[in-house]
Formats: sequence, structure tokens, C-alpha cells
Amino acid sequence: MNFLIEAINFFAPNAIVSLSETKIVEWHDYRPQPTQAEIDAKIEELQAAEPIRLLRIERNRLLSETDWWAVADRTMTQAQLDYRQSLRDMPVDNPDVALNETGELINVTWPTEPQ
Repeated sequence: MNFLIEAINFFAPNAIVSLSETKIVEWHDYRPQPTQAEIDAKIEELQAAEPIRLLRIERNRLLSETDWWAVADRTMTQAQLDYRQSLRDMPVDNPDVALNETGELINVTWPTEPQ
């Protein structure tokens, strides 16, 4: 994720700008340009939220893989119900989630899918 672009989009969605890798080079948009301090603060906020955002993406993927368990003509086992609830509880149950130097999630305890 490019945090600079995300930060700019927070202040002015789809703003017309020229960028370097780390900063705004020229602001071509009609809306007021955010200050560098505002952009830097938003980037820090986005970076801090990135681990939980990625955790939710993976959790949602795992939940979607088990959606077929919940069709109307099927009854889930208690283990399946518990697994899906554990997935839903992932953000709360893993408060120390972080990213390692390669951008992979760490400090996460994933529930085991029942057989």
C-alpha cells in the first residue's frame, strides 16, 4: 500500500498531484493542499492500522471459504460455529498483531479449521 497516496486521498479523494516516492512535488488540484505535517500524521496513522487491516482481509477470506457451511439446507456443527466465531473475534483476540520486516503478519493466533 502506498501510504502517501492513501493519506492524500483522505484529504482530497482523487486529487491531481505530482508525487515523488515520499512527498508531493506539485499540487494541481482545486481543493486546498494539506500541510506536510497533516500528511505525515495521516501516514503514521495508516501505518499503525495496517496490521489489523491485513488481519481483517485474511480473516474475511477464511470466513468466505466457510460460508457454504451456513447454507439454509445444512446444519453447522458446533466446531464449525466455534471456528467461524473465532474468526470474527480475531481483531479483538489479537491486540498485538504486527508486521515483520517483509510485511507478513506476526503475533497472530489463527483458529484451527475443523475437519
